Amino acid sequence: MKREVFVVAGAIIKDNKVFSAQRGNKGETKYKWEFPGGKIEKNETPQQALKREFKEELNVDIEVHELITSIVDEYETQILHIDTYVCSLLSGEPTLNEHINKAWSSKESIDSLVFSPADKPTLDIIKSKYLK
Repeated sequence: MKREVFVVAGAIIKDNKVFSAQRGNKGETKYKWEFPGGKIEKNETPQQALKREFKEELNVDIEVHELITSIVDEYETQILHIDTYVCSLLSGEPTLNEHINKAWSSKESIDSLVFSPADKPTLDIIKSKYLK
């Protein structure tokens, strides 16, 4: 039986661009681009988890806004439940602690990054609703 994992991700929108980061050489989505985030710990709200993960992974403080999408992505070993939220930066510029690359992408340029196929619904909503 596959384990179920509940994670949150955040799409920082700033100056009509969205922030994403590229994963390193591990896991079932190695080298794919993603909206940063991570697992929700016990007794943590999705918003608290997202703030903690952004602090740990990118050294920034964020404000979490509305939910963009909830998707389920199934892999060989696990089933991921991913809730992605719109976020804004409160301070700082993201610095990479776990990822190998970062990008601020416009509506046009984000298609050049290779995301997981499961991220397509989230990308489509971000492009249509949050980027001009």
